[in-house]
Amino acid sequence: MWFALAPLHAAGPALPVPVIWDSPACAHERIAAVEIDLGERPSEITRDDKVPTVDYGRAMRRLAEAAAAQGGNAVVLRQHQGVYFTLNGKRSRAPVYVKLRGAAIRLPDEASQCTLRPVDVADLEALSRNGKPQNVSSREAYGEN
Repeated sequence: MWFALAPLHAAGPALPVPVIWDSPACAHERIAAVEIDLGERPSEITRDDKVPTVDYGRAMRRLAEAAAAQGGNAVVLRQHQGVYFTLNGKRSRAPVYVKLRGAAIRLPDEASQCTLRPVDVADLEALSRNGKPQNVSSREAYGEN
């Protein structure tokens, strides 16, 4: 799916700015790197199997808001991480922690000819869910090495 600065709906109201997969071919200005994290960070000592899960739509909204706060009118998703929690062989149905990183960009006002490829919440969830599970320490899972 491609669109030109149309509002993007991510499981709810339109995002403040579109979240896109890659930098557009048209002229744009890179403003700032933005990063959000959402959810709990369980560790090896966590014994409660009811760790709350994270909604990717909410995470994308927070990334879009962070980009808008920097003056961007779009954000290019650069990295995403979903951490699932497993206890006694039972994996959480959704991630319990999500980190999204992106680049806030400013497209020119006459960017109607600019072709953007929006990130769909369902596609991002599927990428996270279908990734190969890895048994890692909490330090590795949260990039604290």
